[in-house]
Amino acid sequence: MPRLFYFPWVKGLCPWTRKSGMRLTRERFHRMSAFLALAGCLTAAGEAPVPAENILLPAPSECRSDVSVPVRLPLRLAVYAPGRDAGTVEALLNILNAQGIVTGLSMTGDRNSADVLCSLEGEPMKTEEGYEMRLESRDGGRGVLHLRAAAPQGLFYAWQSAVQILNANRTEGGFSVPAFSIRDVPRFEWRGIMLDVSRHFFTMAEVKRMIDTMSLFKLNRLHLHLTDGPGWRLEIKKYPLLTTMSAWRVPLANGEWNWQEVKLAIQENDPEATYGGFYTQEQMKEIIAYARNRRVTVVPEIELPGHAYAAMHAYGELVCDGVNFPVEGKKGRDTVCMGRPETMQFVKDVVDELKTIFPPGSPIHLGHDEVSTESWRNCKYCQSRLKGLNENSLKALGRDFLRQVAAYVRQGGYDAIVWDEGGELEADKHIFVMAWRGNDFAAAAARKGHPVILAPSSHFYFDYYQSAGSTEPKAIGGLIPLKQVYGYELPELSPEEVVKVRGLQANIWTEYLYNMGLVEYMAWPRALALAERAWSDCDPRDYRSFRARAAMALKLLEKLAVKYGPLGEDE
Repeated sequence: MPRLFYFPWVKGLCPWTRKSGMRLTRERFHRMSAFLALAGCLTAAGEAPVPAENILLPAPSECRSDVSVPVRLPLRLAVYAPGRDAGTVEALLNILNAQGIVTGLSMTGDRNSADVLCSLEGEPMKTEEGYEMRLESRDGGRGVLHLRAAAPQGLFYAWQSAVQILNANRTEGGFSVPAFSIRDVPRFEWRGIMLDVSRHFFTMAEVKRMIDTMSLFKLNRLHLHLTDGPGWRLEIKKYPLLTTMSAWRVPLANGEWNWQEVKLAIQENDPEATYGGFYTQEQMKEIIAYARNRRVTVVPEIELPGHAYAAMHAYGELVCDGVNFPVEGKKGRDTVCMGRPETMQFVKDVVDELKTIFPPGSPIHLGHDEVSTESWRNCKYCQSRLKGLNENSLKALGRDFLRQVAAYVRQGGYDAIVWDEGGELEADKHIFVMAWRGNDFAAAAARKGHPVILAPSSHFYFDYYQSAGSTEPKAIGGLIPLKQVYGYELPELSPEEVVKVRGLQANIWTEYLYNMGLVEYMAWPRALALAERAWSDCDPRDYRSFRARAAMALKLLEKLAVKYGPLGEDE
């Protein structure tokens, strides 16, 4: 148990006086920040060390700083870990050095001379992602930083917090940091961002770049929208036309999006279709490994049964009887046939190959949003299947399809996810529901017993405009400023229902975001607000404290050459 800091000299002002024994929770965290900053100004000449409370984003569960005790650390930190943990810690240091914000980290076998002591032991905060950290002063003011976690995930997050604190307190000769003690645990297990790589393809290096920035702020799910009408982006060896034809299209002028005319390659190596790309299975495995080392899980999405034009374009046996194909954009023309046996075989084959790429425990997203049933109405195969189910509603076809696919996905330890339209079908309450249409749909799914991920378009669609300024790049529409993201509040749920909420996710659709610079500009700083709402149980009304810490966080992004939008003036 780390030593805690008490300040009897500020009794009555400080929320953790010795008499009360109170701890600085997230609710008190922000109220204390301004006071600590003032206190710091009184203890040092020139630029005072910045307490952890004024830096960390997302805000930790508990944090105590002693601004009267400045602690010195060298620029090149020697790190000690017990023998059983040394390999894990050394691998972590390699990642941090490559990150490039705090460098010169190296292992030492001498515990007494080490600047940082790391250990994997116990159950800090009773979660694998939780951690404890404290900075204390030795004789002469030189410090030692203690990091402890129950699992490598927690130790990774402890280090990311340390990176933020050290970077904000860098001096010419090292670091000068007020003594502190932190205990931290995430609010939610799922803290995600979805990147649409179908409408515009992003390279493996660009995806890795997003993983790096996400992990810095404890975001841990990268959901890749791999398939949609405009392109299929993952190699499936049994169906090569998905990538030789359906991964390529005729370039769109000036990056403008044309909803009605997505012209995919009409043959292999079509010379007119030069825009696009895909990930080989080996490349995706490399992305997964890269993400895993940064404690990010990659979530693949195969969009079905709607938004399936790219798959149908390559394999006509997925098209309903009587449907004139291939013209995308017309109602009812991008939904696979529910009656042909080839459809289910195709899906199972794709899932089988996903399982060779993504490790057990990975979620697999099955789409199921905005599904038009029009083509099923007059299809002899669909009608025959409907009759066999002894059902009259066309939705029964979608429900039966989803039930079969979800059961197949779960074999081998995988979770199935759908958008909230799929949750309405009541196919299987074990299916995760990603609620994009708002809190009402999220609440309905939770009441039915589904695990729920909150991704409302009202707050977390980062392809919407972030300001009304005339200089903003073209977006699909809507307006979601930073303050609105930070102000998101969960739906009203009973205690039994609220435990079904697994986390939050922002979605970045890329109709108009045709390069990574635009993606980053739209993602940050809004993703900082998402990170804090997903990790920290802070008061969403305490926006001022968040903005101050967000301004410091953006300086980290500058070091990584990440583009970002302005904080704005929405005080």
